[in-house]
Amino acid sequence: MTIKIDQALIQHFISGSFGLPIAHENLPYSPVAGTAYAEILVIQNDITAADLSHTNETDGIFRVILRYPVDSGSIAVKQKADAIFSYFKIGSEIAYAGQEIVITRHARANGYSEQGWYKIVITISYKAFLAR
Repeated sequence: MTIKIDQALIQHFISGSFGLPIAHENLPYSPVAGTAYAEILVIQNDITAADLSHTNETDGIFRVILRYPVDSGSIAVKQKADAIFSYFKIGSEIAYAGQEIVITRHARANGYSEQGWYKIVITISYKAFLAR
């Protein structure tokens, strides 16, 4: 069941049409010099009982790492982060194949240069209930 959480977040990101190539977990991707891209990853926490009979609960984060060419400024990448946050609104629900998740929090780390890229990491937190 938890794979549906990954699928929901990834599909929602793709549907957002943010105009960036996407590097997915465990899929080949070679960055193109001078072309911004997004790296996406879902990190789930433990699953715990939400009640005694039939529901479990989990939460986690959807991590989006935005990489823009170094020395291209910070405004464009921050605007892209804001666009992603606007699409993944806090309190909104995302559904995939019967699994619903709720977006609970946003965070954006300070940008920094790394291996020829200006990198900003954004975090979208979620909560989900799972049928047992």
